[in-house]
Amino acid sequence: MKEDAPMESTTYREMVNGEEEAVNALVEGVFNEFVAPDYDDEGIAEFFRFANPDAMKERIRSGGFVLVAEYGDRLAGVLEFTPPNSIAMLFVTVRRRGIAKGLLSQAMKKVLVANPSLSKLIVHSSPYAVAVYEKMGFHSTGKAMKENGIEYVPMELSLNGENA
Repeated sequence: MKEDAPMESTTYREMVNGEEEAVNALVEGVFNEFVAPDYDDEGIAEFFRFANPDAMKERIRSGGFVLVAEYGDRLAGVLEFTPPNSIAMLFVTVRRRGIAKGLLSQAMKKVLVANPSLSKLIVHSSPYAVAVYEKMGFHSTGKAMKENGIEYVPMELSLNGENA
């Protein structure tokens, strides 16, 4: 990066109604590039039964939320939370700018306001993303598993400073 190049800023906010298509396009692009190559056809189909605009709208109606990150003037990341304590999706297109960590931080603030006694967040990480989650403080709680073609590693993040 040139010294005189301006740093683009990142803003975080809740997804607004009508953005589901754009958010899912980001998810689909990142999934297809980094995760899908390790999945079979069953796993890819199962992922897209979960990751689509209609399913996302339904999860939001059921108490979940979606945060987006904008880097400069473009959508750069998405985090979906489902109650009571799950990170359902975390996908980022701009890497090495702290966007995933920023989305997680914003989600934790929002979740803890609603539920101050929450002690941990959980995620079923794709094998590809395990290292990313570890850098953000998550640790594995079991061996890699496969359900309906979806390969994942169960992980959690303690919100009270303790590791389980």
